[in-house]
Amino acid sequence: MTARLPHHPPAAPPDAPRAMWWRIGMLLVLVLALVLILISFLNYSNYRKTYLELNLTRYLVLAKDVRQTIETGLNVGLPPLENARLLPAIQELARRHGGIRYIAILDDSGAVLGAQRVPAATLAQWRARLQATAATDYWQAQDAATYQLGMPFLNNFNLKAGAIIVAYDKGPITAATDAMLRALGTDVLLVLLVLAALTLAGSYALTRTISAELVTVGQGIDAALGEAAPCAVDEHILGGGVADDINAFAHLSHEVAGQLAALEQLLAQPPASHPERSA
Repeated sequence: MTARLPHHPPAAPPDAPRAMWWRIGMLLVLVLALVLILISFLNYSNYRKTYLELNLTRYLVLAKDVRQTIETGLNVGLPPLENARLLPAIQELARRHGGIRYIAILDDSGAVLGAQRVPAATLAQWRARLQATAATDYWQAQDAATYQLGMPFLNNFNLKAGAIIVAYDKGPITAATDAMLRALGTDVLLVLLVLAALTLAGSYALTRTISAELVTVGQGIDAALGEAAPCAVDEHILGGGVADDINAFAHLSHEVAGQLAALEQLLAQPPASHPERSA
């Protein structure tokens, strides 16, 4: 049994070269989308960080003012819990600054002044933070509803005598950062749509000529193994040297295919019969 040699190889999809602009354009659109998303994420991160720092700076100034008032009273021997004017002053500050949830004074005995009901776990956390924080430093904490700023205050011997805790709402800060995130997302989407349309149009315009040339070259190569002589590729397509090489390859392939077909037909013929010789 002889093997059959195919005269015509499987033809490539005719739309493959024509779809080059689409593949190139979509790749460029993907790169642009990744770049825009990365830039937007960095902008959002910087905005959120800056916004949090601005709010922290605002309440740091407020906590320092309260600390100065407390330390002034300590200098004349008046502890915070015995200062009758301290609590009204704290309440007035909280009223004037709408973002403040509460201002609490924690003394060295563990008593709390000015805060509403403080859970035992939160109070224990404040005490631990007070012990771990330097006298000139501050700490930050948060819960489900507030950001908390803690700042130690000193007695006459420059020793930590307690801390001021300012708790301010998360809600307005979260709302502002979420609004910025939505605005950036909308801008990214609009910009990406415009750039995608321009990129696909530019990719189509730039690859239209070369796509047509590739179709012509592909048809010439596909016809090289057929019965009819392949069409010659013009010299202006893909450059004169490349066109000559393709034409030479197609012509040689056509000749080889014809010789292989003839050999196949020859091998397929039955052997000639010989008459039997008498003994």
